[in-house]
This record gives sequence, structure tokens and C-alpha cells, in this order.
Amino acid sequence: MWVLVLTACVVTAAGSTVNINDTVFASLPPLYALDEWSQCQRPGDVYCMVDAALYATQPSPVMTLLQGYSQQTLKHYNRTQVHRGVCVSRCGKINQTTDTWDDAAQSCVSAGVAKYGLEAEVLSVSWCMSVDSPPSSTGPARALAVLCTVLVALACLATGVHVLGDRCAKAECNRYLLAFSLKRNWDILTYNRRKPRSDDRMKDVACIEGIRFLGMQCVIFSHVMLIYIYSYIDNPQFVEKMYDHFGWQAVLNSPLWLQAFFAMSGFLTAYATLISSPTKPITLFKCCMSIVNRWIRLTPVAVFALWFTMAWFPLLGSGPQWSWLVEREAAECSERWWYHVLYVHNHLPTGKFCMGHTWYLAADMQLHIIGVFLLLVLMRYRTATIPVLMLAVVASGVASGLVVYFNQLTPIVTAQTPEVLRTMFAGSKILTLVYLPFWMNLPGYIGGIATAFVLHHNSMEGTMKLKDSKWFNLLFHAALFLGGAVVLAGTVFLSDSGLPQWASALYAAIDRPLVAVFFCIFMLGCFSRCWSLVRDTLEWRGFHILGRLSYCVFLIHFIVLRLTLAGNTQLGHASILSMISLLITSSTLSYMAAAPLCLLVELPLIQLWKAVTEGEPYRPSTPDQQPRKAFDLVAQLRRRTEA
Repeated sequence: MWVLVLTACVVTAAGSTVNINDTVFASLPPLYALDEWSQCQRPGDVYCMVDAALYATQPSPVMTLLQGYSQQTLKHYNRTQVHRGVCVSRCGKINQTTDTWDDAAQSCVSAGVAKYGLEAEVLSVSWCMSVDSPPSSTGPARALAVLCTVLVALACLATGVHVLGDRCAKAECNRYLLAFSLKRNWDILTYNRRKPRSDDRMKDVACIEGIRFLGMQCVIFSHVMLIYIYSYIDNPQFVEKMYDHFGWQAVLNSPLWLQAFFAMSGFLTAYATLISSPTKPITLFKCCMSIVNRWIRLTPVAVFALWFTMAWFPLLGSGPQWSWLVEREAAECSERWWYHVLYVHNHLPTGKFCMGHTWYLAADMQLHIIGVFLLLVLMRYRTATIPVLMLAVVASGVASGLVVYFNQLTPIVTAQTPEVLRTMFAGSKILTLVYLPFWMNLPGYIGGIATAFVLHHNSMEGTMKLKDSKWFNLLFHAALFLGGAVVLAGTVFLSDSGLPQWASALYAAIDRPLVAVFFCIFMLGCFSRCWSLVRDTLEWRGFHILGRLSYCVFLIHFIVLRLTLAGNTQLGHASILSMISLLITSSTLSYMAAAPLCLLVELPLIQLWKAVTEGEPYRPSTPDQQPRKAFDLVAQLRRRTEA
């Protein structure tokens, strides 16, 4: 008690800059707590998630300490509130008037905090579970089971037809069925019918797949960190201390590297248009068909993952956090699934758990729509290419800076109060105004288009070989380091002494454009055959499959993460070791699950759409046959890699 009194005095004198060691934390009411799950499984037992506010009717050093600690909102949770998993049926009976468990939950929580000399007021009682509750509707689950059965049956039938021989495979009537052939799709996945690995363009494919694979690992790790922030753990102070360590501060600003994915998307779209323009010039109809093809490319697997989340995911387990992490997501996806199908969910209010990471797909689809029509204009007015692209990037940067300045925001997207992250960015202005809108991510996409124009012009004119330029090679080797320096520079906005608002606006205006420029320089150097140890590493043959699976992995890795943590009946424990362990586990399981999803859903439906639109039967090649057309980087990537 004397330690608490002394600490409370320091808090009063020093304002909101408070540091508490683990010994003092042990004497305070825990932020999270869970009743024993196994002791709440009798008939009639009800387990609920309860939020309560702490208060003291008399002067209390404990309450003073909690209030002072919570005032440092940028780095600390609101410790004046507690979050509990409570077996409410053990504390009282349901209120017959309001048909709620509020009174019982109040009794449970008040008894738990009384030993600290505090009282609690229940704010919400939600996501209640009972062993004898009627199951939710099984209609969607059965429908999904029927669909999976049909897909497996088609795959088996098509594979059997395929292995019968060329006579059957060449038949015109079989081209739709053969889209489901596992043998054919396995060849596409593993590039078994491609040129030898010494081919330069094959190395370019591997390079892009390598970038995509490594980027996917960074995305998974950032989501591992995020899921620890909003799940129930026994050491939330570990999360709070992240804001004071340079390494974790850099991780908090790592979403800037998403510009790399937008840049690759813009590059592939623009380069495909440029190389086909002499024989097949872009038209308004082709722009519309490109949008339709893009929708067909992304939607089937995304809808399958969304359907799984709503129908099967809640049936896979149970636990004290199951309703909070799993059933909640299923319920909220049932409300807004059609926004996902239309790819507009990046403009919805935040705070929902429905596959929030797929905002990237919505932004990418919107950028693709803008990009194809922009290319339609640029292909007709080539002289306007440089000013138009520069104007788009500058306008996006200025808009970002002005939004940050006039809304008094910090430029670090995920560097918000842990309390905001705990509620999945509910009410976050930074996310909705700066991060999610597609126009704020124009620098990456426009940079990819510009890279395609430069590469195409250099290859057609042949005026200068970039790989022989000493200055370009120097810039190429430094590009990733310079991009990393831009990311690291953002850590200064996490210091206790805040910087002027004009500095935040300036950084917000230039951070994404600079990262996009440096990555595009690196990408241009890779395709220009500049020597680099990093590039040689990315050309590893194994990246073909891993990168090809990255779209499916992107969709399902969050499901795997929640499944891993939600089934735990005890409080989790956050540490570097546990995060690395969860990263390895979730990555392995995600890729294992992505392989059948790719072979049974993604590739078959893509090949079926090609059979419908192109109308050419599939003719399997033999090992002695050479491809009829010269291998082209973008043509292959567009057919066999995700955008």
C-alpha cells in the first residue's frame, strides 16, 4: 500500500508520464480476467463477456494511480475499465424485467474488485454463451458443404478425364470440365510446363513471387501483433511498452510498405497494356472487360472465405473468447457481406470484426478501375503521361497532409491508443481518413504505372541499359534502405514530447510517395537485370509456389490466427517468443490450407472463366513440346498470379 501511495503521489506531480513496474501491476486490478471455462459447462450455465468501469467512493491511491496511468492515452490502455469473461449464472439469476444478466454480472465483477478497495459499474454484458443454447441456423453451413462436395466431385471427374489421354482432353466439349482438373491446376501452380529456370523472364516471375511471399510474412506478423492487442492477455503492459521501444515503433509504421503491393498491381496492369498496344490497342470496352476480369479473379475465393467465416467458423470450437473473436465476426459478416462483394467495405465505419484485413482488396479494385481508364487516356496522349502521373501523386500527398493537419492527427496509422486498437479501430479518424481510402494509396499504384512506362520505353528504344549505369545501380542497391529510413523516421511521432502539427502533416504528405518511389526503383532495377544479392535470393524457384498461394493465404491467415487464440481457455501471454511461435504456426497452417483452396476454388474458376470468354479448348503439352508463344512476364503473371 505504501508503494501505491508513493506512486500515486508521483503520478499527481508528474502528470501523465507514468511507468509502473510489474510488481506494482500485480497489486492492481487486472485489465483482463477469465472465469474457469470448464466450470461453466453445466446445463443452464451462461458465460458472458463483461465490460465494467472502476470507481472509488473514498480517496483511493489505487484509483488515483489507475487514472494517472490511463491519461497517457497514446501508449496505455484505459485501466479505469476492466474486461472480464464471467460465468454469470453462478453469480445470480437473469433479470426477468429486462431479460439480461446485468445484475448477475454486476455481482461477479464487484466481488472481484472489492479486494482492491474499488467498486465497479457494469457497462455492457454481451456475447453470452450457454451449453444448452439452440444452435445457430445451419442453412449456410449445409449449403457450403454441398458446394464443397460438388467442387471435389468435379475435381475428381475432371482429373480422371484429363489422365485418359490427349484424345479426350482435346475434345471441345471437355474444355469447361477440364478447368477443374487437379493435374492441370497443379501444373499451373508449380509452373511445370514453363521454360527452364535459366530463362530471364522466368526469373522475373520468381522475383515478383519472392517479393509477394516475403511481404505476406510481414503482413501476417503485423496481424499477429494486432490480434495480441485486442485479445485477452495476462500482460497487457507488454503491448503498452511496445510504444517505447524503437524496434516495435518501426513495426507500428510498417503498413507503409503496403505501397509495394499497390505498385506491383499498377505495374502489371500498365505493362500488359503497353506490350499489347501495337496489335491490340486499349478501348473503352476492354477497360470494362478488364474490370470484370479483375472482379472474377478476386471474388470467388474471397466469397468462399467470407462464407466459411459466417457458416463453418463458429462451429469449429468453443471457449471463453470464442464468442468475442469468432461468433462476433460471423454475425458482423452476415450484416455487411455484400459490401465485400462490391469492394466498397474500405469506406464503412470501423469497429467491426468482419475480415477487416481485406480492405486492401477493396482499395486495389478501386485503384484498378481508376487505373485502366487512366491508361485509356495516356495511351492516346502519351505526352501527358508525366504531368498526369505526377499530378496524381502530388494531389494524393497534399490531400493526406491537409487531412492530418486540419484533423489534428498523427501520421502513424497504427500508432493509436491501444484502447482504439482493442476495439478494432472503432471511431478511428486516422484509419478512415488517411489509411483506407483508395485516393490516399495512389502513390504506390501510380508509381507502378510509371515504372511500367519507363521499363517499356527503355526496352523498346534501347537508348540506355539501366544495368550498366553506375548511378542507377547505386540507387537501386540503396532503394530498400532508403524506404526503410522513411519508415523509421516515423518513430519520432511516438515520442512523449509531441512534434508540431505541421511536422505531422509534412510527414503524412511525403511518407507513402517516398516509399513508393524507392520500391519502384528497386522493382525497375530487378526487371532491368541489375545484379543484386537480394534479387538473386528472390529468384529462388521455391518462391513460385509460395508466392502463387499468397492470395489464398492473405484471405485465410486471419481465420487461422483467431482459431488459434480463440480456442484457448486461459489468458494468452504476449512475448516476442510467443509472437514468433504464432507467426510460424499460423503461416504453416495458412499455406497448408491455401493449397487445396487454390486447387479446388481459385484456379478452377479462373480457368472456367477463361474457357467461357476465350473459347479455346485446353491442350496439354508434352515434355518435348515447346511453348508456341514467347514467354512473357506480364501475360503469365496475369493468368497465374494474383493481382
